Amino acid sequence: MTTVATERRPARDRKGVAPLEGAPADAQEIPGWSGRIMVWLRVAAQLVAIQLLMLAGTVLGLVVAGLGPALTSGAALLARLRSGDASDALWHDFWAEYRSQWRRAVLVTAPAILALGLVWYELLVLQAYGSGALTAILTGASAAVGLYAIAYLSYAPSVLRRYADPALRTARFVLVGPLVSPLTALGCMVTGVALLVIGLRFPLLLVLVGLAVPVLLTGLLVDRFLDKVDSRHDGEDDEDEPGAAAVR
Repeated sequence: MTTVATERRPARDRKGVAPLEGAPADAQEIPGWSGRIMVWLRVAAQLVAIQLLMLAGTVLGLVVAGLGPALTSGAALLARLRSGDASDALWHDFWAEYRSQWRRAVLVTAPAILALGLVWYELLVLQAYGSGALTAILTGASAAVGLYAIAYLSYAPSVLRRYADPALRTARFVLVGPLVSPLTALGCMVTGVALLVIGLRFPLLLVLVGLAVPVLLTGLLVDRFLDKVDSRHDGEDDEDEPGAAAVR
């Protein structure tokens, strides 16, 4: 597993761009409740702005060729936000990442997006016209495929953001990832489904943060899993170096 996606992307050069004050990491350092409120208002504003950019990127690629790059670009901005280095050039940074990741992100995510669309259509047909035990079995199988597609799409943005491997190798890693980290995958599935249900109940929330919040929350889960993969791979590399046995 640790050898599937190991070519890490270099950090993007952000020379001349100062970190944005008012990220979540700064909240504990600002005295007074009014200062902390301003921090979280600024975070909320960034979430909404990133959400709108992700929607624009999705529409630009007609969903199938837009959702993957939009999720990846949004994930990069959200990772900076939660680390305390929030972007102060959201438009530029989003579209720069969108362009650089477009082809690879489309190749990795398009099959899962199509699968999710087919599952949604099949569930609607089964609920409208199906009945009996066979319908129940087909509904369960379709729901399982849909949930795995949600997990796949939850892993993809973090993997695309962190590594520079070719599309096929990246897709293989993302496909296997939920199987070797079932708790992380379950957390991603629950998060995605819960926020979808909430969004359908409150459509305004779906428009304002319906992509940004799931990507933020699932990114936290997936990044922890990837940190473990990286540390394990780094340990294996250290053992392969000449003299490693002598050091131990």
